[in-house]
This record gives sequence, C-alpha cells and structure tokens, in this order.
Amino acid sequence: MIKKGYWSEQWYKYRRKKTILGIVFDLLFTVLVIAMLFPTSRKIVSSTIIRYSMFQPRESKDISYLNDKDYQWQIEDLDGNIIELSELKGQTIFINFWATWCPPCIAEMPSIQRLYDEYQNKMAFVLISQESKGILRDFMAKKEYTFPVYILRSRQPDVFASRSIPASFIISPQGQIMMKKQGAARWDGSKVKNMIDRLYE
Repeated sequence: MIKKGYWSEQWYKYRRKKTILGIVFDLLFTVLVIAMLFPTSRKIVSSTIIRYSMFQPRESKDISYLNDKDYQWQIEDLDGNIIELSELKGQTIFINFWATWCPPCIAEMPSIQRLYDEYQNKMAFVLISQESKGILRDFMAKKEYTFPVYILRSRQPDVFASRSIPASFIISPQGQIMMKKQGAARWDGSKVKNMIDRLYE
C-alpha cells in the first residue's frame, strides 16, 4: 500500500533533479506518446515531427533522360479533364505521388504549396493520388492548397515507379531527371529554387 504523501515526495525529488526546461521536455514527450495512441491524432503528430526534420533534396548524380514512351501516360484532374504527360513535354515538370493518409506526404505539402506559389507560371506541377475525387477535394479545401491534383488513369512508366510515397521528380524541359526523391523533403529551399532557375538561363 502506498503511504500518504508518497507522490508529493516523488514529485519534489523529481523537481529538484530537473531544470524547468527538462520538465517541459518531459511533459511534451508524455503528450506526444499519449497522442500517438489515438489514430486521429497520430497522423497529425507524425506529419508535424517529419515536417521539422525534413531536408532539401539533392540533384540527381546520374544523368538520365526520359524517352518518348515515358511521356505517354494519362492523368485526370478533379474536373474530369484527362491529359497525357506528353502535353507538358518541353516544360520543367514537378511530379509528386502522394496520398491524404500518408504522414510524410502531408508533412511536405506546405513546402510544395510555397514552391507552387512562386513557380506556377514557370513550370508544370503534377501531384498524383489514387484516391477518390471527393476525398481529394475535401483535403484540398480543408488545407487551402491550390496546386493542381490529378488521379492516375494509366500505369506510369517504370522510370517513375516507387515502392513508397511520397515520391517526387523534377524533369527539365529537355527531359532530364534533375531531382528524384523518395520520402518527404523541403521543396521550397534555395537548392531547389537555384536548380530550377538554372534551367531557364
């Protein structure tokens, strides 16, 4: 049986050993652990942690180009318009495979939106999900994102195949794969912007 005043004594000993900052970190850690126990908050907590630990992607070391067949696949926007990627050939293209249930995808979305805000008139943005239009519309409205979202309507070429999402690619106007990234990244950093700007020099 726990004697009276036991917990008060333990709290006093704990406070003597810990700084205020240490106590704050312990409390935050406890809150995070509790939040991770609930599915509704788990996605929010996971995406927030990932967002603050993301790095900018690096340029691809291997020089590789898309061929004509790599442009021959179809996507559909949320208004039902079907386009073929070949219609975007000759432009810089940002391609991203994602889903609304994916915490790493959600984590990088704000940086993609900021990149879109700055470069939407210079390059094409193609963000692709395999979810329903209703789910995607609700997500976009809730988050107030304005970048274009598409649904895959034919199998993407092997060059864009990935075992996980998010998976992102930046293609030059000449068809060179300038960046290829699996996992969340910070897309509005100076490395990405400088690389894109060089394509227009």
